This record gives sequence, structure tokens and C-alpha cells, in this order.
Amino acid sequence: MAKKLALVLAILIAALMVSGLAWAQDEAQGDSDDTFDFDTIYGLVSTDRAEVRSGPDFAYPTVGQLPLNASVVVTGRAGDFRGSWDGRQWIQIAWGEGRAWVYARLLRTSVSFSNLSVTGILLPRDNNGRVPDVFDLSTYICDDWQGEFSQQGDFVAGDETLTFTWPAMTGATLYSLIIITPETEFRIAFDTLDNTESVSLGQLPGRGGTYTWRVVPYWTSGESTTSRSSWQQICPLRTGGTFDKPLTDSTVPDHY
Repeated sequence: MAKKLALVLAILIAALMVSGLAWAQDEAQGDSDDTFDFDTIYGLVSTDRAEVRSGPDFAYPTVGQLPLNASVVVTGRAGDFRGSWDGRQWIQIAWGEGRAWVYARLLRTSVSFSNLSVTGILLPRDNNGRVPDVFDLSTYICDDWQGEFSQQGDFVAGDETLTFTWPAMTGATLYSLIIITPETEFRIAFDTLDNTESVSLGQLPGRGGTYTWRVVPYWTSGESTTSRSSWQQICPLRTGGTFDKPLTDSTVPDHY
């Protein structure tokens, strides 16, 4: 505990010493406010010339470097820590007017890696361990997943079906539309090869209230899309919106 406290204090002191959080080569820009924000998560670079990449993977290009003991603002993570650093743990940082990524082993952070919010997903790999050619790695692929999330229909107005549409993602083999029930937060997945899916009233639980819908893209190397074991998630879940549903008779469960 004492060692962890000392690390946190060291990171905070280093952050205070960096005026306006100035970064290496003026590439990254901190908050212009001189006051210290204790709600912000900070990182301290533990090696010289730490490479900063456009995405959370060594396959992404380097966009800059950070010197030893540089202070950074941490905004999220990708990957999980399972007892050792194995190249699959990445930390997202504020970089210029956007975000970039640093391999987690090169940073010491004011909170543990596992307590950082998940803001990225590691790249899919084919059976040979390579990133599929369909993905353009010049920028972080999830930043390119842009467009409108929309829905048509209204259960409360008497419609029997809602149709959900989201932006197509280059490289995605299929998608899961995930509908979350109110109160119990039970998740129901509707898988589709396209960037649209229709859901009928009878496919949902009887519980009335406001439901939330989200979308997640997947890539799979196999011909079959029926086996979830071969699916590799490409980006974190995106929330598309909400819709209201009246109380109905249904055998669909609404709890775990």
C-alpha cells in the first residue's frame, strides 16, 4: 500500500511540475488551466522516447514520442491485464486535440490499469496471427466508424416493429444489435450481417418502459457466422438511442 501511495504521489507531483501539461515536441497539449484537477487520471512515462501510436496495437503507426518522466492525461484503456504485460495492454492518452495510445508497460498511472475505462479494442487477427488486410490502419479504425444511428417505428403508437440502422464499418463481418431492458438491464442480442435490423414487439420482454439499444461490430475469419467463438470484437459498444415500449404479455425473459 505504501509503495502504491508513493507511486501515485510521484505521478501527481510530476503532473503539477509540468506547466499546462506541456508534452514532448509540442505534439500533445494539456489543459490551459493552471489548477490541478484531482479527478483527472495521470500517467508518468517510465522510459525515454516512448512511442505513441494512433491505435491500441503495435500494428498501428507511430505518431510521436514521449520523453522519460513526461506527464500525460490518461483517458482509457484497451485489453486486460492477466498477471503480465504481453503486448495486449494499451493506455489511451490525450494527444493534441484528440487521443492516441501508449503501450501500458511504458506508463505508470495514478490508478490501476484494470480500473481504467475501456475505450478501445485490440485489432482482430486471422488464423496466422495477422491483422486482416481489409482494415486501414493509418488511423484508429474505431475513430472512422462514424455516421448516423437511427430508428423507425413507435411501439407506443401501435407499431409492431422497430427498425434500427447504424453506420456500416469497413471490415466488419457482422454486427450485434443489443437491446437493454429498463431496471433489470437484461441484454438481448440480435445478430445481423447488415447495418440494419428489425425487431418485433413479440421478440422483447413484456416489461414496459424505456429501452436502450447499442451496436457492436465483429470480424470473423471463418465462412460461418453462427459460432460466436470465432467472432472478434472490433470496437467498443456504441449507444444508438432509446425507445419506449408498453407493457405486454411475453415469454421473453427480462432478467438473468
